[in-house]
Amino acid sequence: MARQRKKVPKALQKSRILTVMLFTAVMIFFTLLGLVWLLRPSVSETENRKLAEFPAFSVSGVLDGSFFSGVSEWYSDTYPLRDTWMAGNDVMKGLYGIRTTRVIQGNSAKDDIPDVLDLNEPPETPPASPETAGTLPESTQTEAETIREPRTEEAPPVTEAPSTVPAAENPPETIPQTTVAEQQQEPVQPASDTLPLITAQAQNGLYVSGDSAFGIYYFNQNAAKIYVSVVNRTAAQLQGLSNVYCLLAPISSTFYLSPETLASTDGSDEVKALNTYYNSLDPLVKQVRVYDVLKEHRAEYIYFRTDHHWTNLGAYYAYRQFAQVKGITPHDISEYEVMEFPGFLGQYYVFCKAPEMEQNPDTVVAHVPLTYNRMTYEATDGRAVSWPIVNDVTEYRNSQKYSAFAAGDNPFSYIENPNVTNGQSCVLIKESYADSLIPYLTDHYQYIYWFDYRYYADTHGRIMDFIRSHNITDVLFVNGTDPISSLEAMERLDSLMQ
Repeated sequence: MARQRKKVPKALQKSRILTVMLFTAVMIFFTLLGLVWLLRPSVSETENRKLAEFPAFSVSGVLDGSFFSGVSEWYSDTYPLRDTWMAGNDVMKGLYGIRTTRVIQGNSAKDDIPDVLDLNEPPETPPASPETAGTLPESTQTEAETIREPRTEEAPPVTEAPSTVPAAENPPETIPQTTVAEQQQEPVQPASDTLPLITAQAQNGLYVSGDSAFGIYYFNQNAAKIYVSVVNRTAAQLQGLSNVYCLLAPISSTFYLSPETLASTDGSDEVKALNTYYNSLDPLVKQVRVYDVLKEHRAEYIYFRTDHHWTNLGAYYAYRQFAQVKGITPHDISEYEVMEFPGFLGQYYVFCKAPEMEQNPDTVVAHVPLTYNRMTYEATDGRAVSWPIVNDVTEYRNSQKYSAFAAGDNPFSYIENPNVTNGQSCVLIKESYADSLIPYLTDHYQYIYWFDYRYYADTHGRIMDFIRSHNITDVLFVNGTDPISSLEAMERLDSLMQ
């Protein structure tokens, strides 16, 4: 006997038809939305990077498939309202469970930490494979890919930049000048060909707990040998001309995570590494050890929660320690004019996008130098741009507010302070940790120059020749422990400091 088919109620049939029609309509809508070219973003504020561009057409690209792969990447990377969808996705993920603590592993390779580095044994450079030669992992490029936006607030008065870089006695070559309109633009990040040299300041690995993230430190012995050798060699070659100082900035996890938690992240012992670095320095190098003084103030707001940098307060305590080593009297923190910029979401947030961080962002607090608040930075195209040492970044993106200090990261910058006439001059070899330190140094030097070795490309010749020709009083290495753990970055530093 034939089995009778169960009759589907008409109401259910209509419901199914409506469901299919609604689903089809939604799919057609989002497909058409994806095809709307004008709505496609070119940058991601959430990820703080440029998005993929539509690939250039070429016959070879069509034949090998790279053109179509590029179109696919462009389509998915620049989908309209991309950041909004991603934010919604994070919220939905949070509804599935409470994400209070998590470890994001990055480059977990680490070396044993000796008490003292054997500098007689040359660093081992691992051979690069044909696929990876000349490149670093994509995750190491985040900080260099930050995007600066045009200023919307009224720009401060711009003074004409001098026709030459100032020097105590011997000025170098002329720097091209800019118009006032050009000087009012926000600093631009270095060209993309320098991106691989950015070290993993916020990408090596993170321990995320609620609204705070902490970097995981990995010691690299080969990179450490190169760094210490560079500092020692600099001190030896400048003996009798310049004082050479070394200040290493720790990361926040060293102060705020328990030994048990640090051990669970499988990172290196940063305190032991700091001692190894300092114990391996030549006696000619003046050591500025800041770990102990920062530890004393760990209950204060000395590190950001959403970013890898120390705050201006952390930099202030480092400045006081430097002043003690140098033998000068630091200014009291109460003497400075204070500027505050709330809503800062730094590189840690960009990396992990924790909703708890977005709900409780950091505040950038800045202290304006007492004697002078103008500097000149040299853009990657050679333009000399006059800029405030501490700048109003109220209208800047949430991820860019740390650039309130010293115009952010540029290849070469300097200050000629007309209100300090002591003839003292300083060269900083730095990454971004030094940016918030520079405003405090301004009141103690007539001339300050700083080279960001990640971007500098010999536009003023070799750094050592620059130091000698300008009769520099002090050379200050200000470096984070994470950046100097990159072998590629230390090889670049070594080549620039020959």
